[in-house]
Amino acid sequence: MLNNEQKAIYLRLALAITIISFSGILIKLSTAPPLITAFYRMLFSSLLLTPYFLYRYRDQARHFFDYRPAVVGFLIAMHFILWITAFEYTNVANAVIFVSMQPLFTIILEYIFARQDLRKKVVAGVLLALIGSIIISIGDISTLFNKIWGDLLALLAAFFMSSYLFIGRSIRNRLAYFPYIYIIYTYAALTIGIFVLLTDLPLTGYGQTNYLIFLGLAVGPTLVGHSILNHSVRYVPTSIVSLTILGEPVLTTLLAWLILGEKVAFITIFGGAFILGGIYIATVRNKKKKEK
Repeated sequence: MLNNEQKAIYLRLALAITIISFSGILIKLSTAPPLITAFYRMLFSSLLLTPYFLYRYRDQARHFFDYRPAVVGFLIAMHFILWITAFEYTNVANAVIFVSMQPLFTIILEYIFARQDLRKKVVAGVLLALIGSIIISIGDISTLFNKIWGDLLALLAAFFMSSYLFIGRSIRNRLAYFPYIYIIYTYAALTIGIFVLLTDLPLTGYGQTNYLIFLGLAVGPTLVGHSILNHSVRYVPTSIVSLTILGEPVLTTLLAWLILGEKVAFITIFGGAFILGGIYIATVRNKKKKEK
């Protein structure tokens, strides 16, 4: 039986994944260019964290001069640019399914650079996810230059997300959680801002609705959702958190159907089941085995 504290943690996890699941819907509703959406998402996230950072952690500002947080900020910036752009070319279901493959990229990076063993369950999980990707891609052949391009962007977004987590792990050993996310979010906003300037996109004139969407993305999925996930790892097994994250594609797809009226092709459901099953086997089942 779960005690009251454990129940509260699981309720917070459920709340976090529900909030994060709305990010795909908000991005799809935005009529602003993807770069602008990504820029304001990170800018608002950074600005909202600034007062508390200056009050509590201003002595940590010296870490802005370390190149490593700048690299991590660049990686997460590329993740958001690619993922938000993916929604321009593919539907919500495909985008969230492919970006959910991030844990598999992390496992591969750990194998290549950290010399961690690839267990049989990991290999089986990766193979299942690859089969699922092929199935969805075959279903998208009819719209070759649209959906498959969007699927590829989402897949690249997953790779940059896993790179951000993998490289950022060593920095987290020297930085507390709050200054860490503040510094990398600020660098991410600066990175995307440079891309905006290079592409000569205007920073204003996108209407009140779009700015509310930008603020919603910053407050909800970025600051509340991901903060709860990172906080929960301290109290529950990482396998449980990994399993919770797998709920995002399912919830987002359901929300896209209810709110946006997006129909989900059977081939997407079939291939997505392979991908989510592969992630589950490679992460959750493998971690449970190691914990035993």
